[in-house]
Amino acid sequence: MTVEFTAPNIRLDDGTCTRSADEPTMESHSWFLSARRVLEVVFPGDRTNIRLADLGCLEGGYAVEFARMGFQVVGVEVRDSNLVACEYVKARTNLPNLSFVKDDANNIASLGTFDVVFCSGLLYHMDKPKSFLALLSSVTSKLLIVQTHFADAVRDAIAVNKFGLSGLDVDEGLPGRWFTEFASDADFSNREGAKWAAWENRRSFWIQREYLLQSLLDVGFDTVLEQFDSLGPDIARSMLGGYYTTDSRGTFIGIKTGTPAA
Repeated sequence: MTVEFTAPNIRLDDGTCTRSADEPTMESHSWFLSARRVLEVVFPGDRTNIRLADLGCLEGGYAVEFARMGFQVVGVEVRDSNLVACEYVKARTNLPNLSFVKDDANNIASLGTFDVVFCSGLLYHMDKPKSFLALLSSVTSKLLIVQTHFADAVRDAIAVNKFGLSGLDVDEGLPGRWFTEFASDADFSNREGAKWAAWENRRSFWIQREYLLQSLLDVGFDTVLEQFDSLGPDIARSMLGGYYTTDSRGTFIGIKTGTPAA
């Protein structure tokens, strides 16, 4: 199978990159930098025995950088073509603390428990997202990082048109909007090649932002945050009319501190 890299650009140990030396590499990406900051705060010391799962790890970019930080990293990826890229990267980085598993992220419990679960670009591909968050909480002892699209009841007009979202609806008791993953049987049967789509479900549900935050609390994280530095250095512009507005996408943090919510 041919190795293909769509994103991100990963720096290998010999100095070459998986895409182009002219493109920024993963370690400078704002989403990775924001994740690194949280990880460094929550796990400031030795990370040799800290397990981290990267769900839907695509071509292994985040997983490699987390392993370089010292975590014991397991990248979970369901598509064969993506897994080939992951193994290509692993063979060219000296990271014995990095491994990849071919599996559906819904089977994460079979891999045991993790101190950290990193879930970027995956929650919005689920048709039962709150149930998936509950599953992640059940296998996460400390920290969950979710980078995802969400629905916005007030400012969604741009995103609704851009992504073809439904009108406001309810799923699992939560308001949000539906997104079509596969419009036809033929599209669904060819889902192996749809690197940026769901796996088993033909449509997914984007939870309304406020209820996404509430869901994190409800499933067991007593400290819940939205992390805005993932938007890059110009947070205000992004929130007022840039990426945050046009794509309704952000970073959400759940931490288990052991302090019950009031």
